[in-house]
Amino acid sequence: MLLPGIFVPFRAVKEDNHMKIINIGILAHVDAGKTTLTESLLYVSGAIAQQGSVDKGTTRTDTMALERQRGITIQTAVTSFAWNDYKINIVDTPGHMDFLAEVYRSLAVLDGAILVISAKDGVQAQTRILFHALQKMNIPTIIFINKIDQNGIDLQGVYQDIREKLTDDMIVMQEIALSPKIAITAISDAEKWDTVVAGNDGLLENYIAGDFLDPHELECEMRRRTRRCLLYPVYHGSAKGNIGTENLIKIMTETFFTETENRSSELCGYVFKVEHTEQKKRLVYLRLYRGTLRLRDTLELSKKKKVKITEMRILANGEMIPADHASPGEIVILTDDTLELNSVLGNENLLPRKEQLDNPIPLLRTTVALQKAEQRERLLNALTEIADTDPLLHFEIDSVTHEIMLSFLGKVQLEILCSLLEETYHLEVNMNEPSVIYLERPLKKAEDTIHIEVPPNPFWASVGLEITPLPIGSGIQYESKVSLGYLNQSFQNAVTEGVRNGLEQGLYGWEVTDCKICFRYGVYYSPVSTPADFRLLAPIVLEQALKKAGTQLLEPYLSFTLYAPQEYLARAYHDAPKYHAVIEHTLQKNDEVILAGVIPARHIGEYRSDLNDYKNGRSVCLTEIKGYQETLEEPVVQPRRPNDRLDKVRHMFQKLS
Repeated sequence: MLLPGIFVPFRAVKEDNHMKIINIGILAHVDAGKTTLTESLLYVSGAIAQQGSVDKGTTRTDTMALERQRGITIQTAVTSFAWNDYKINIVDTPGHMDFLAEVYRSLAVLDGAILVISAKDGVQAQTRILFHALQKMNIPTIIFINKIDQNGIDLQGVYQDIREKLTDDMIVMQEIALSPKIAITAISDAEKWDTVVAGNDGLLENYIAGDFLDPHELECEMRRRTRRCLLYPVYHGSAKGNIGTENLIKIMTETFFTETENRSSELCGYVFKVEHTEQKKRLVYLRLYRGTLRLRDTLELSKKKKVKITEMRILANGEMIPADHASPGEIVILTDDTLELNSVLGNENLLPRKEQLDNPIPLLRTTVALQKAEQRERLLNALTEIADTDPLLHFEIDSVTHEIMLSFLGKVQLEILCSLLEETYHLEVNMNEPSVIYLERPLKKAEDTIHIEVPPNPFWASVGLEITPLPIGSGIQYESKVSLGYLNQSFQNAVTEGVRNGLEQGLYGWEVTDCKICFRYGVYYSPVSTPADFRLLAPIVLEQALKKAGTQLLEPYLSFTLYAPQEYLARAYHDAPKYHAVIEHTLQKNDEVILAGVIPARHIGEYRSDLNDYKNGRSVCLTEIKGYQETLEEPVVQPRRPNDRLDKVRHMFQKLS
């Protein structure tokens, strides 16, 4: 029985193998209403009986305090609802916004996206960043103008905002009356379809000839172009009042669904989330693209590992339910300890958007210390779990100083980490100020040999190494020209390990890269020589060779695209040298100037800060990792880590040089 005055939405739910599955993302600027729209979709579809509130903290997503404070998603949330014969999974994936590479990885599993824009605030800085990512990833996108029930809104101004700051390829699909009460109707005037007609030769011919334009044909053409990311339809509503939500669901089902491959086709699935539950279970979230996944299947991973499916769940109306199989399109949740984030099940070549899934290199690092030293083991366990869920975070323990070293992409990521350690793991930590990770590269070819029984060599070994510089970005290559018939594998492995250790610190104290190391000479005395002699001598030989070669310091650079008011153009060129930025291209569009160039990663924070101060936050700066380049400033020297066993020998050789 329904109580008077209470609306309980209902839709027939078909939870069977024939449901059509769509995976969508909802993206928005802070306070545009992303979380509220998610709640509205769940409520109107009948997946939940009561709509959650952002203010009360009762929503299904964005439950962490830092998520609510910053308006960003930190932990991937996945929920689901059914509508007629469709199942729609909402994948709310994290995007720290420090760098676009992280956003690309998050969007890779989507069939389509809803970009939410506040009718009151219009297109904001983060809206532009998100839209840029959606375009680059070729994600079909519907624009939803939210909060149309607020006072003082100017929809024509919002449309103009979208055209100028996002795309000209947009079409407003509804006519809106705001008073005396809100009324939303589909566009009927043929002229309102100009954008669709102009992109189709057949429709354009009919229009010019004065023939009747079939509304159904126009809508089909609009959906076709939306799926190909050539058009961005605009719809309206108010998520808080559930206005326009039902129509949005209908449009999503008509636009985003595409037929998947035959169920018997080759398997392809992608792990996009790893989660550790309070019950100490490790859950793996998988987007299934092709084939059918069955309970008790034994699968070979792309890395030649095998995994057996012992427990499987899928999403149904906001719940995780046990399943014995999963069809293409499903989000599958597995209980597994071996599958890693970004793992591919089945044929990796069938994975869509594969080129955007590479993890970027960390650019910053710092050390972390506990306020209570006795909690060190708990901290290491916590960092292991967090790094397992975030491929952009790395940590290691310094083999000499035993400090805990963190490597990461941006400062927002570090703030999130501190919040997780405090809120989830109840650990209070101190972080040192992050520093950029520099690298060293040899300047020229050089070699050095240290002979056995020739002072000050205290080791029972002779080692000769040759260093050859390689182009920036090549990494390390290693070759041994010493015969295994003379020097057996254990001694050869010891030299390789010693070289690897020596590469950790170059002449300026930073890791050495972009060179080829050739082990070209080795002598041992039997039976006194041991692999340890070669392992300890190799880094000293390497250091001597590096001194002959010299090294150049490399630092990480970013490519940037800056959108700013036109009056900023002169200042942009004036400020660029201060930040060692190089502006490569400029373009004037509407009232903006668009600048593209490169900048050292260490300057991007102050560059953005100064830019926001100067233009009151009206500018947008998109950044992507470009790679390492030679630093233009004075070399930054990092103190060498002490090594009691080797430092004395190093100093003895330094006296000879």
